This record gives sequence, C-alpha cells and structure tokens, in this order.
Amino acid sequence: MSFQHTSNHATRGGQITFHTIHMFFQVHSKLGKYLVYAVAALTLLLTWLRAPDNAWWAIFYTVRNHLYQGFGMQETAKVTTFWNGQRYVSTLGLQLNNTELGTLYDSVIHQVQINFLIAFFSGLVLFIMATRYFKAQGEKKSQDKHIRGSQLVEPKALSTDLKQRAKEKKKRGNGNGKLSDFVIDGIALFKHDFEVQHVGLKGTTGVCKSVAIRKLLRWIRKRGDKAIIYDKGCTCVSKFYDESQDTILNPFDERCPDWDIWCDAKEAPDFENMANALIPQHGEGDPFWVDSARTIFSSTGYRMKDDQDDKRSTERLLNLILTSELEELGSYLHGTESASLVSDKIQKTAISIKSVLATYIKSLRFLDGLNRENEDGQPERKKFSSTDWIQDDNQRGFLFLSSAARQHASLRPLISSWLAIASNAILGLAENPDRRIWVIIDEMPSLHKLPELGEIIAEVRKFGGCYVIGLQSYAQLTKTYGKNAAEEMNDLLNTRFYFRSPSNAMAEISSKDLGEQEIELSKEHISYGANQLRDGVSLSHETRTQRLVIPSELQSLDDLQCYLRVPGSSFITQLDLSYDQMRNIASPFIKREFPPSPGMLEAYEKAVYLETVVPGMALPESEKKVLCAIQASQFDSEDEMNVEASQMNAALKGNTVNRLKKQARRGDAETVEQDTSTQQATSTATQERMNKENDGASTSKGGVNDIELYD
Repeated sequence: MSFQHTSNHATRGGQITFHTIHMFFQVHSKLGKYLVYAVAALTLLLTWLRAPDNAWWAIFYTVRNHLYQGFGMQETAKVTTFWNGQRYVSTLGLQLNNTELGTLYDSVIHQVQINFLIAFFSGLVLFIMATRYFKAQGEKKSQDKHIRGSQLVEPKALSTDLKQRAKEKKKRGNGNGKLSDFVIDGIALFKHDFEVQHVGLKGTTGVCKSVAIRKLLRWIRKRGDKAIIYDKGCTCVSKFYDESQDTILNPFDERCPDWDIWCDAKEAPDFENMANALIPQHGEGDPFWVDSARTIFSSTGYRMKDDQDDKRSTERLLNLILTSELEELGSYLHGTESASLVSDKIQKTAISIKSVLATYIKSLRFLDGLNRENEDGQPERKKFSSTDWIQDDNQRGFLFLSSAARQHASLRPLISSWLAIASNAILGLAENPDRRIWVIIDEMPSLHKLPELGEIIAEVRKFGGCYVIGLQSYAQLTKTYGKNAAEEMNDLLNTRFYFRSPSNAMAEISSKDLGEQEIELSKEHISYGANQLRDGVSLSHETRTQRLVIPSELQSLDDLQCYLRVPGSSFITQLDLSYDQMRNIASPFIKREFPPSPGMLEAYEKAVYLETVVPGMALPESEKKVLCAIQASQFDSEDEMNVEASQMNAALKGNTVNRLKKQARRGDAETVEQDTSTQQATSTATQERMNKENDGASTSKGGVNDIELYD
C-alpha cells in the first residue's frame, strides 16, 4: 500500500473520529446542562412543597439578622419582626438566638439536602432514559423499514403471528383458533391441518433432512396415522419398525409378505397404472417404444388375471412376455390391443418393444419365492395388498418401501409401482377431512417417474392424503419429470424446508421461492473538511425491493440449519434443528435367502438376452441407440450400472442365452439357405424365359430385319 493511500485513510479516519467525539460531547453537554436546571428546579419545588409553615419567613429573618450582624449592627440595636400577623420589636442579639427561627431554618436546610438528593437521582434516571431514547431514535432512523412482502423473523415471532391469525380466522368462523400440535424443538410453527397442503424439503445430501423427517414421523406415530414411507437405505425401518402393526415391502428382506401384481391390480386401469410406473418414460424422446411395452405388460397381466391360480404366477408372466416365439405371445394376446404389437409381421418392431420390456420387468424376478408353501401346504407368508390396507380405515401402522444401497437400482421399478398403487388407492377412498394417510418420499427423483403424480397431489387432500417430498436438487426433479411437471409439483408443496444448496443455480431457485420484500432503506452520509463548518452527518431513505434471503446465504447454511416457509404467514424463519439421537428398535435389513427357481432364472436370462443380444443382431444402428438410451436412463450412478452389469454378464453365460443364440444362428442359416434356393429358382426361370424370347425373336427376324431385339 502506498504512503499516499495510508495517509488518506489516516486523515479520513481522524476526521470521522474527532467529528464523532465532538458530536458526543455536544449532545451530552447540552443534556447535562438541561438536567442541572431540572435538578435545581425540582429541589426548590420539593422544598417549597414540603417545608413547614413560616419556614420561608424563618429563613428570611435568619438571613436578615446575620446580614445586619455582618454589616456591623450592634446586638443591642432594635429590630422589628412580623410573625403570624403580629409585630415584635426586640434586640438583634435576641433575634439571633431565637430558637424557633433557628429550628425552622435548620429544618429547611435539611429538607433542601434531602430534596437535592431526590432530584439528583431523578435527574440521573432521566439522563439514562434520555440516552436510551436518543439511542432508540438513532436506531429507528438508521434501521430499514419493512413496507410489504416477506419478513425474516425469529421462530417465536412466527409462532406468535400464526396464533394471532388462527384466532382471527376463528372469529370469522374458519378453523378452531389453534395451531397444529406438531412442534419442532418445542415451538409450534405450523397452522392446523397444515399437512394436507403437503410438505417439501430441499437440500443437498448430508444436511440432515432426515432429522426433520424423523421428528415428523414420531408425531405421526403418536397420532396413529397411516404412513407409506420410501426408505432408501433402511434407516427409517431401524428407528420405527413395529412388527405388530407395520409392513415392509422389500423382496430382499425376510420380513416381506407375499405380493404379486394381482394383489393390487383388479381392473384394466389398475394394470395400466402399474405399467406406467414400472416402465417409465424418460426425457422427451419418442414414446412409442415405452407406450407399446406398457400396453403389452398391462394386457398380459390383465388377461392372466382370469387364469386359474396354479397357472397365474410372476414366473409364467415373465416367461410368456419374454418368450422368443412371437407366435406364442401373439396367440395368448389374441383379441387384445396388444396383439398387433407382437405380430411376426413387424418382427423388428416387436423385438425393440420386448427389449424395452425386458429392461424394466426383470425386476419382478425378485418376487420369486414369496409365495412358497411350508410342509403342511400352507403359505409361509401372508398375502398383502397395499390397496386393501390403505382403503381399510381400521388398519394402522407404517408401510415401508425399503431398499439397501446395492439393491436400489434393481428395486426402483418395483418401488415406483408400489408408490403409484398407493397414491391411486388413496384417491379411491371416500372423502373424509379427518383422515390422514401420509406418503413420505425422501430423495424422490431417485425413483422412476410416477405417473400423474402432480394431479394426484392436487386432488388427494380431500381424501386425507398428505405428501412429504424430499429433494436433493430441483434439477433432479426437472430431469425426471420435465420442467412443467416439476414446477407443478413444486407449487403444490405449501410448507417448505430449505436446507443448504451448494450450487448457485439451485440456491437461486430456493432464494426466489423464499420471496422478496419492499423496504425503506436508511442511508447515513458523513461529510468532513478542513473547516469544521463542513463536518456533518445526513440521513436519507430509499425504497427498494430485494430478496429476503440471497443465494449465498443458502449456500453457507450449516448442517441442521434451514429456512422454513409455512402457509398462512408472510414470516420466514431460520431453524437450527436439534439432533435427536434415536436408538435402533429393529434390524434395518434381514436378508432373505431365496435360490431362484429354474423357471425364474430362465425368465431372467431371456430378459438379458432380449436386452443385450437381440438388438445387436436384428436392429439397425439408429434403433439400437434409442434402446441403449432407454436402458441407461434407469441408473442414477455408475456404481448401480456396474452392479447390474455384473449380474447380466453372469446371465449371459447361462444355458438359456446360449440356447437362444444357437436357435438364432440356426434360424439365420435356414433363412439364408431358403433365400439362396429362392434366388437360384428365380434365376433358372428367368433364363428359360429369356431363351424362349430369343427363339421367338429369331423366328420373326425376317419380318423385322430393321429391329434387333438382342445382340
């Protein structure tokens, strides 16, 4: 830093400092002078009011007599005194020794001393009050004034505002005048029935969104409400699972009941909704392949619904859909809308469709063994229907849709289907404003695109549905659902927790969500110069609209910190959540041992064959790229893809794949041989025809010497 800059800073700092000191003494000297006058006046006033009768005459005569003495008057000299209306004449010496005058004089002087102390301390209190008043006025003039829009307040201020609004609504006949009994760390921050307007939690990984969800789950358990919980990582299972009333849907977990698609699908629309969740449409590509795959799956499942129980199974469903013989599947689906999609007349199209089918429905193979019977011929597990559980108001407890880390990619289609089934089941209930059924989906974009979720969230509140949706990033939601659908769902989440967003782009979105405020901005200007007349301070005000929380504040939030926005109030508050240490009450995951049955193993190997081998053999490069994009879209990370790839590589070495490859090669050879024989027969016939034409031409050549048909 140059000497000139240092000198300028020192000059500027000195001018400001001495100006501040000068102003300080100016204010306090004026205040002190006025207080001295006030203390003196108060002392005299109190003495006047509290002095005994004739006290002031006693002071007058006492002072007079001492003045006479001071000016040399003899004590034998006569002086006149008026007292109580009488005239007394006596010597100066007797007046100086008059006990009555002395007593009254001493009493007044004593009163003056006492009254001075009272006035002094009163003045000191007045000085403190005046100082505080000046400080308050200074703060008032220097503070920004809120005009309209959102306000950032302490949690208790938000609670007070909500209570006041609830009382006002009750006076208008709306509500019960109370807040929700759900409290966060002892503070009521939510209006009554806030849950049916749905809750959103946004923030990157590791910011403790799960802590807020656990606080909510404890309250839900206390209320006795039903809850469907998507539990990626099985953490909620370990904290809340109660065997007496809860259910875990995870085919890898030993505690999973017996479930297949016919438990929750009874009518054609049920199968269509299930197919939409099981086979998602990612991105903005051509929906033909996915729509066709959905149609085949729903038609096959619906047709199999009417089969006998011993013929209706997940194993048969998969083997039938994934069979390499189009004639067999076409015969089974004859008369349905899917029949044309599996016709051997459009073999390449059918192969593409079945490849998409194989990508997603192979997750159903994990249901293998859930329907096994014990030695007595009785099912080892109870049948479970989430639709029946949801629509039975007598049922209670939690339904956990769990998955461990390495299982998630495999279970994603199933979990997405279960959530879609649960959402539609809530819409099938009778309207009941007192019912509560919670659907808690943390890390929602890690699932497939749930069909019509926006419309379901918008409609479900009158049936008692309450959605709690957690997002790591708004971009994930946009990627899965598209921009319009993502905005629609985001707008339906009225209560919102905003945790840390590391990227500026995502923090910008949350900052906009938290709103703006219009304020009157106070500005202080300081002027100084060589002449003291130029020193001064001026205050000005400017109206400005600004963000309540800027993106960098959201980026710098610590773990367990978040901003909370609730419906029914313009106040926003920042929370520092307390970490509630919860002990595990159940095992998060108990592995189910189930060696795959031969039929299910064959079905999986068929799926892998259709997914990986057939497209390379039968499809052009453009269609292969489309299928590869669809297959890659089901994975969130490279680790998930590697896990699935290792399983598929093992399946490619299986007997089924080898047999199908041989059949394909044999079929190609037969096709080539047939094509060669046909070509030879065609060439022979053509040659004979040409020879006959040549003979005819020679015969008639004499008549047409000027035309030569053949060389």
